[in-house]
Amino acid sequence: MSNGAVQRTKGRGASGLPALETEPGAVPPIDEDDRTVTKGILVVCFLQIALGCFYQTCTIPTARQYAEELNAPAHFDAYTVGAVSIGSAVIQPLYRWLLSKSFAATMHFQLVCIQLGSILYSLAQVAGKMELLVVGRLLGGFGASQYPIYQFIAESVGKNHRSKVISLVSGFGKSFGFALGPIFAACVANVDFQLGDMVVDKETNPGWMVALLCVVQIALVVWVFPREGSKLIGKEKLSADLPESAAPNFMSLKAKVFHYFALSYVVLMIALSNAFLSAWQLAATKVIQLTFEWSVQWSAVLVGGICFTPAFVTPLLGRLSYKFQDRTILLFSCLAQLLSCVLLFDYGTPIPYLIGGLLIFNAMTSEVMFSLSLSTKVAFLSEVDVVMSVIGLSTISRLPGFMLGSYLAMDELAGTFLAGSLLSVLGACVFFKKLVPT
Repeated sequence: MSNGAVQRTKGRGASGLPALETEPGAVPPIDEDDRTVTKGILVVCFLQIALGCFYQTCTIPTARQYAEELNAPAHFDAYTVGAVSIGSAVIQPLYRWLLSKSFAATMHFQLVCIQLGSILYSLAQVAGKMELLVVGRLLGGFGASQYPIYQFIAESVGKNHRSKVISLVSGFGKSFGFALGPIFAACVANVDFQLGDMVVDKETNPGWMVALLCVVQIALVVWVFPREGSKLIGKEKLSADLPESAAPNFMSLKAKVFHYFALSYVVLMIALSNAFLSAWQLAATKVIQLTFEWSVQWSAVLVGGICFTPAFVTPLLGRLSYKFQDRTILLFSCLAQLLSCVLLFDYGTPIPYLIGGLLIFNAMTSEVMFSLSLSTKVAFLSEVDVVMSVIGLSTISRLPGFMLGSYLAMDELAGTFLAGSLLSVLGACVFFKKLVPT
């Protein structure tokens, strides 16, 4: 086996289903409940997600000033930051083809896109073109999608360990990247020097830093990551090769309808939570800078610090998944999110707002994490590829999220969060019985 290859067994898998044959051309067994991958591969997965999130958020504290410097219209910062989501969504068909060939090659493609996009973002200052900001962010967005990592985890990690792995790779990785972005922007806010016509300052530093980090990550992918491709994508024979109980064909029409509605709910929750996370990140930076009149550095440190707290919470929740079902943790996360919204209204002091932000950011991160885990477990084996692809497309919700954070006032955004959180709780209650592993 190649480095990091998943161990497979013949006979019956841990789920009790007959393992698939491993002759050439046949689909190998991919759903044994106790499978996992090496720690080195998990670290690379973690860093890939963290780098994409760092790329997305490291420009938030200075995006408004950068746009103003290039004479961009009001609220242009939302489009600059949100362009990453558009890029990651439109590239989805290419990802599916790349993943069918090689996971490692797909990650290399992502890193090159992020690197080139970061350089273009920084060079927009030299060119004096606000359009170059958006082009750079779009190109970088091609590589910022988390879909390839989610697909790899869904195929390589069994159901017994998947929630824990997702909590570490996705929950911790996203928190680390989201937090490091604003904090890095605060640390380099006073770094300012000139190389010929090129100025390196607080607006362009994030782009150069991401480009350098991509070099390190490329080396790690070459060293550690598996080179084989997906075992699900493009395998038309999969449903025919599976036993009847591993595909939805045996279900009644009513059961199928509820099954697909339950899948749609968890995907919708991922999209809604990602939109709200993005809205809060941009809005909190604006509120702290403009409403509470704190500096760029302090606003970045506070937002980054809150974004980092799920790094401590999500591993704990991942361990709890061995004792409690994912759907139970998801329901409590939705309830916590709903209650936290009350603190986000304008009370004339930053304390309730920051406490509410701390609580709701952790609740929404947990909601994304366990919705993602449930989507891979509720889906039948023959559906995993499609579900992961749809989740990858749903990241486009970050753009309207950034727009909400830029356009809505403090109380308006809190009311929007309240309505969305109520929808999450109602959905979790309605589909609670259906959110069980197939």
